[in-house]
Amino acid sequence: MRVIHRITTLSLGVALGLAVSGSAAEKSGRLSGTVLGVDKNTSEITLQQGTTHRTVIFSGATKFTAGSTTNTQTNNPATVDDVKAGTYLTCEGTWSDVKLAASACTVRPSKRP
Repeated sequence: MRVIHRITTLSLGVALGLAVSGSAAEKSGRLSGTVLGVDKNTSEITLQQGTTHRTVIFSGATKFTAGSTTNTQTNNPATVDDVKAGTYLTCEGTWSDVKLAASACTVRPSKRP
């Protein structure tokens, strides 16, 4: 009887641990930087943050807006076609390993003249 109780307790503990780790895996985040390139075949955008290159994953559900460098409250509808090398991109979404799966992105002209 003790063995069954221990197995049941252990099983519940493992199941609870997996449930907690599964929800922690979908950590929300934000990523911004200068666009180095857009690959529509893999649905990835490569950003540069200082000397580091980061990757944003986009999908048909990703909402793109076009912002302004002078007025951060101005956001007009945009598409992934508006994202070009040299523009500045800010995305929000969830982390998928070291890549950000974007739910929303704002593209602006480059911060550098």
